[in-house]
Amino acid sequence: MLKESQLFTLLDKALNQISYVRKGEEAVFFCPFCSHYKRKLEINVRTQSWHCWVCNARGKSIYSLFNKLKVKDSYFDDLYKIVGRHWKRTEKEEINQHMSLPDEFIPLWDRPSSFDYGEAMSYLKGRGISIDDILRYNIGFCDSGIYKQRIIIPSYDKNGDINFFAARSYQKETAYKYMLSPWPKDIVGFELFINWEEPITLVEGTFDAIAVKNNAIPLFGNVMTFALKLAIVMNGVKKVNIVLDNDASSKAMDIYDRIEDLQVNNIDICLVKLEDKDPSVLGFEAVNKLIDKSTPLNFSDVIKIKLNT
Repeated sequence: MLKESQLFTLLDKALNQISYVRKGEEAVFFCPFCSHYKRKLEINVRTQSWHCWVCNARGKSIYSLFNKLKVKDSYFDDLYKIVGRHWKRTEKEEINQHMSLPDEFIPLWDRPSSFDYGEAMSYLKGRGISIDDILRYNIGFCDSGIYKQRIIIPSYDKNGDINFFAARSYQKETAYKYMLSPWPKDIVGFELFINWEEPITLVEGTFDAIAVKNNAIPLFGNVMTFALKLAIVMNGVKKVNIVLDNDASSKAMDIYDRIEDLQVNNIDICLVKLEDKDPSVLGFEAVNKLIDKSTPLNFSDVIKIKLNT
């Protein structure tokens, strides 16, 4: 029982919650992925399997849960001391579910008679999203279910199959502005629209990518995935623009270092300064002017930026 007790304590720390324990081997938490108001995330410390009964996020090991939560390395070290298995950050988690849009998804281009349609369209207009954007990216919304009153922006892989989606609330007062699909983020966002022979632009979110338009890849955060690194190498990308929010300069340098670690020759990396505004706020013309004016980072630039972050 010592190992189980240690795991309960570690899980409480990693999820920053006090678990409800039942049957001596199941810890029940509020799910950090869907933020349901009831404890729906169950973790079995004997089998290490975990599952949320609302958003269906699941895995077969606590390692996979920690990887999805992006916890500190010290938690992985503590887990290794308890259960004795080695962990790999790049290892893909097995998911026994079919990737698809939510059952409640309603495409906005269909002009549905839903009460929430007007609010959703008004929100998108305020974000500078046009009807052409709605058609191009198959943007929709949900007026019921887990993603109720949220804009749904899908991401599709090179074959046109969905590989992720972001759900943004269009209500002014909400506890969580964004919800993401319960699948691994080890993907290339908006891959369907990417021409690898041209420079690519890395941005944080889907609205940023839509604002940039030209070969923009949303990271769904500010971390570069293994799948994206592999795509850069395999497709021989020659130029990468990093366009993150101004308060994420340290993360931008992390991405720079990850690209440099690929040891790819003749690749230019540009860090685009946004003048205290997000790409989606600046808009297409302004943000692309900044991209066009940017120059590849050299050693001196990198040192100066790192000293100031």
